[in-house]
Amino acid sequence: MFVSYLIYKKSWIGFVVLLLLLTNTLLLTDSGIQIELHSILYLNGLFLLFSGVFLFVRYKKETSYYKTLKSQMNEVDEGWFERILQPENRFPEGEMYSILRNVHEYEQAKHYENDATNQASQTNLAAWVHEMKTPLTAMKITLDAHQSNELAQRLQSNWLKMHLLLDRQLYISRLATLETDLLPEKLEVKTLLRMEIRELSSWCLDKNLSIQLTGDPASIVYTDKKWCGFVIRQLLTNAVKYSPVGGTMTIHTEQNDEQSVMVTMKDEGPGIKAHDLPRIFDRGYTGENGRVQHGATGMGLYLAQIISKKLQIELHVSSVLDEGTSVSMIFAQTNSFDQMRRSSM
Repeated sequence: MFVSYLIYKKSWIGFVVLLLLLTNTLLLTDSGIQIELHSILYLNGLFLLFSGVFLFVRYKKETSYYKTLKSQMNEVDEGWFERILQPENRFPEGEMYSILRNVHEYEQAKHYENDATNQASQTNLAAWVHEMKTPLTAMKITLDAHQSNELAQRLQSNWLKMHLLLDRQLYISRLATLETDLLPEKLEVKTLLRMEIRELSSWCLDKNLSIQLTGDPASIVYTDKKWCGFVIRQLLTNAVKYSPVGGTMTIHTEQNDEQSVMVTMKDEGPGIKAHDLPRIFDRGYTGENGRVQHGATGMGLYLAQIISKKLQIELHVSSVLDEGTSVSMIFAQTNSFDQMRRSSM
């Protein structure tokens, strides 16, 4: 920064050098001034020394605020302006501070405006989803009343897909307030699984897909019933979607030595290629299988991952090409989730 400061002050340095040259010329050419050469050299040395000290002192004083500002601006986050120190001088530090304050106020105003717009959009979207659920509920009642009808049976799975898409959209609109909506409780894994399997039963029947529960589904986990159920639903939906007709899906529950519970869902689908695995939780990423399944949006696993982190559930995916995919949910210990709940209150 010192070199940059010297370049910035080049006009002042040039002016000082010019004065020194003018003084030397006057001392050497004016016959009325009698002075020895070594005295002139001594005078030049003192002049340059004091000028250098003065320049260095001014450099330290004038750049101290900017150095502090630069160190604070290395990490720009929401509270960046609050960390900036008040300037001691009105100019130029005070002017710089005023500019930054105006930028901060404008940024805050735009942030609040965008938040209000997004909130309004989410509210409108949630209201639209609720309105759509009314005719869907009426359709479901009609379909259930004519279960023996072949056409009604064929419509059941399509109705379910529409219901799942709308339900997922409703959860997306609630995602911003997830922490305030958590209600952790002790639940049996089989309660969570059977509730979601029952939800997808018509789709499984349509594909003649059987589901086997193995291990210890009576294991207890401490989690939020609604949001954890949504995660399980997304994982099961993916498994059903990619399972072959007449296939089998296995859901195995086990408790490891650290008292955490692991639920593994394995399908007999086409599997996931190795280069797709690192990106399956990315928003909107569908992979090669998703391109075959034109209804894939790349949102299911993304949402499952986001919500699982909030619930302190680890998701692990393994896959063998042409043999199937396994997704494991590892539930954290009860005390760990309880601490997270307390910190969010």
